[in-house]
Amino acid sequence: MKTIIITLSACIALGAGVSANAKPLHKTVKYAAKYAAGGQWKLNPNKCPDLVEDRRQRRAMRRDEAHTYGLRDVIEDWNERENARQDEAVTNCPARAWEWVGPRYRPKHHAPRPVSGRIFYHPQKRVYYRAHGKRRIVIRF
Repeated sequence: MKTIIITLSACIALGAGVSANAKPLHKTVKYAAKYAAGGQWKLNPNKCPDLVEDRRQRRAMRRDEAHTYGLRDVIEDWNERENARQDEAVTNCPARAWEWVGPRYRPKHHAPRPVSGRIFYHPQKRVYYRAHGKRRIVIRF
């Protein structure tokens, strides 16, 4: 009986101590609403001229590589692929290519629109990324 009473009183004391240190709910909700991400900037590949050009060039290369007419054609295909890789390595997208996805954009609470900048292509991982200092941030379309 003593063990049950001691355990029960310890649980009540512990619960009272935890609830005394808790923040009021209305302050927590305000803080979360004010600083919640709530959306993000996404790159629209249809508004980036370099990405549109790369897509068209890949389509044309696939059609061209479907028919091989000899050694000269094979060498031309190799050269075209090399030029395409160099062209895709660095892409310049204007600021208008970034679109806000999420709830209504509020400048005081959300991140500003990314400026026009360079986007790089990682051929092994087949992803586009942008450099932020020494970090690489992957861009999903």
